[in-house]
Amino acid sequence: MNTTLRIISFLLFVLTASFPVFAGDARPLNLGSGEPGLKIVFANNTTNQFAIYLDEPWTVGPGLIGGYDKRHIEVLLDHSYGLKEKIQTRRWSDDPQQLYPFDDETAFACEGDAKPPEDQIYTANNMGIYTSADGKRVYFPRKTQVFSTNADSILISDDVYAMARLRYGLTTNQLFLGKLGTNIFYWETQNPRKVFFRSVAEDKATNYFELPKGMIDLYGVTKPLKKTGDVGFSVLRWSKGFFHYSPCEFTLIEVSYKNAKQVKGKQ
Repeated sequence: MNTTLRIISFLLFVLTASFPVFAGDARPLNLGSGEPGLKIVFANNTTNQFAIYLDEPWTVGPGLIGGYDKRHIEVLLDHSYGLKEKIQTRRWSDDPQQLYPFDDETAFACEGDAKPPEDQIYTANNMGIYTSADGKRVYFPRKTQVFSTNADSILISDDVYAMARLRYGLTTNQLFLGKLGTNIFYWETQNPRKVFFRSVAEDKATNYFELPKGMIDLYGVTKPLKKTGDVGFSVLRWSKGFFHYSPCEFTLIEVSYKNAKQVKGKQ
């Protein structure tokens, strides 16, 4: 290759690397895939304009992460939202929600607190934020939404836990985390370190994962980021170490089935 062709090839590489990569033909949309980068975003909190997309796996979790114009993002479904244009013009500002698998064709989003901290009495203000009686604690009530592309509307329910009780036979104190493969996962608010799992065909869990110390809240299940894990749990935990920007952080805890423990008694 002569010098001119080398220069042209280099410039083309630099130009290509400077823009996000969009798939020419998006892969078939599978809301229940459990991919860590699978997300949904709405325009101005309306369900009429939305996009479902697949971001890079490490972006798993809630919120809009900067640098989106440099990442590989696949737009799987765009309903009057214009996500590709927003990315290319750097005008994307709506916060996306992480999608967790409800079943093979359905997903759900989960945010907010599963229960008030310290079980105090909380009063809501006009912004929908709950504050404790002593004014020292803030509580954002748990909000879930279930989505399906096979329905007349993308949003089919505002209560994933009620749907999980009907579909998978969970009880009111068992909070659904999602279905990955043939297993469903759930937890109970009194112990956020313990995640139970069982196959869809079973009635009761016989195994559980014990998560690390510092768990505050659990949201959903995804595929792991590392090859050494089998399952990933999106959680809120106390920040580790002495130097951190916030006392708590959203992160993905990865576990392996070989480290699961057996349930003692009935569950």
